[in-house]
Parts: sequence; structure tokens; C-alpha cells
Amino acid sequence: MIKSRFTCMLLTGCLVLSGFSSCQKSNDDEPKTKTALLTSSLWKISSIGVDLDKNNTVDLPYPLENCEKDNTLEFKSDGTGITYEGATKCDPDDPDTENFTWSFKNNETILSIAIPGSFFSGETTLITLNSSTMEAYLDFTDPDTQTEVRIVFKLIH
Repeated sequence: MIKSRFTCMLLTGCLVLSGFSSCQKSNDDEPKTKTALLTSSLWKISSIGVDLDKNNTVDLPYPLENCEKDNTLEFKSDGTGITYEGATKCDPDDPDTENFTWSFKNNETILSIAIPGSFFSGETTLITLNSSTMEAYLDFTDPDTQTEVRIVFKLIH
């Protein structure tokens, strides 16, 4: 279903855009790289919605279903990743996991993600990326209406 696939892709985009710092305290004054933040732990979608006026805040929240709330994303330092469906699936035929690729662009302000067969693949712009939260947005053209849409999402550890 498009809704389930959209949420999975959005979650993946969010995970790519945010990162968490590791628990090591060997050098607290040294900031963690965005790659280190992104790859430190699994990400789970906290919120998602449409930003009508493109000010990076959600104007129309998307109500996450329980089967979407347990999905997670894992970003690996080699530019690959895995989406995990979680215990509750929206569609029993959906695979338990799906591989994807990712990379940073434009001085690590853009997270490019490629999930095969998903319209969510593309370039997401980071709003926030720290040790507990990633917020980002994705601009895309709705294939049905040809309208440009901005989706804002938040991922957490």
C-alpha cells in the first residue's frame, strides 16, 4: 500500500537525516560527525506530516498506525542501511527487512537515500541532527496530482 510504503520511506529519510552521538566520553569537547550520529543506533519515526507553507513545521500531521510505529531504520557507516518492519506489519506480505543506500551531500546538510521501488527515495534536507533526534524534510512531486509536497519528519532513538 502506498501509505505504508510512504511511511517506511519517510522513516528511512528521517533516519538518514538525523544521528545520535555515541556513549563514549573519550573526548566530550570534540563534536560527533553527522555520520557518527546517524549510524550510532536504530532510528524510529516519532512524527511525520505535510508542511503547507514550507517553514519546516508540520501543518497537517500524518496519523501513524501501530504497524508503522514499530518500524526502525539502521544506517551503516559504509553507506548502506536496513529498514526493519517491526513485530506488527501493515501488510503481512511486506518483507521483514529491506536494504537501502545513503550518502551525505552539500557539506552533510542533505541526506540522499535510495530505497528500491519506493517513491520516498531522494534527497532530504536536515533541520536537526543530534544524539537523540533527527528532523528533516523531503520535497517531492505527488505522482497523482503533480503537486509539489513537503514532508517533515522526526526520528528518535
